[in-house]
Amino acid sequence: MNRLLRYEKLMNLHIAYKHPSYYLERKLLSEIKRCLDQDARHTLDQINSLERAHLADDPLRSLKNSLLGSCVLFSRAAIEMNVDPEDAFSLSDIFILKIESTRKLAELRAFEYQMMVECIRLIRTARTARYSLPVTQIIQYVHAHITESISLQKLAAHTQKTKEYLSTVFKEEVGSGIVDFIQKERISEAKNYLEFTDLSISEIAILMDFSSQSYFTKIFRKHESCTPSQYRHNRSIRPVDA
Repeated sequence: MNRLLRYEKLMNLHIAYKHPSYYLERKLLSEIKRCLDQDARHTLDQINSLERAHLADDPLRSLKNSLLGSCVLFSRAAIEMNVDPEDAFSLSDIFILKIESTRKLAELRAFEYQMMVECIRLIRTARTARYSLPVTQIIQYVHAHITESISLQKLAAHTQKTKEYLSTVFKEEVGSGIVDFIQKERISEAKNYLEFTDLSISEIAILMDFSSQSYFTKIFRKHESCTPSQYRHNRSIRPVDA
């Protein structure tokens, strides 16, 4: 029953998201940082369905100025996720040259998505570059299946390693146990649902595969030193006309 509810919530999640552009921008940057390609693309679609700011009299120049702003935001997101600043700045320079040399509006609009994808690629590479292949596989699996049940048995089958080996090597390289890492990543994901959606705390607990709301609250407090309700209250910024 819980899995069915999680599936339904994921399928209908866009209904729960707040729509003002500031929320969407924050949501987009969060998804870029978490390397959620499809979610980030969907959010960028939502942002671009809104009217862009008028940044110059010439439409081409106005769009270029807007994309330069996106370039800064995407690069900053990459740096905040431990991408080497020189790598981020080098990529940003390439983006800027491309923006300035493009003469067609359609090409510019498409290039914004390309910038986003390239920044996600940098973040994904930086996130796992220092780990061995089995640990990298675990991290990628956890991120890809964060709302599903994840067991050591599944990870062992995925990596073709024994549970004992994975537990040892993961602890040595990452500095925490696999279960603790999974919980931490679930809480990180849950924070975004608390901040950017109107899903209830019990619904988020189910979505993140916690056995109960009380257990979710316990683990959330362990990692964030506050309850989910307190986090939502402190981080949720309502629109002026709300």
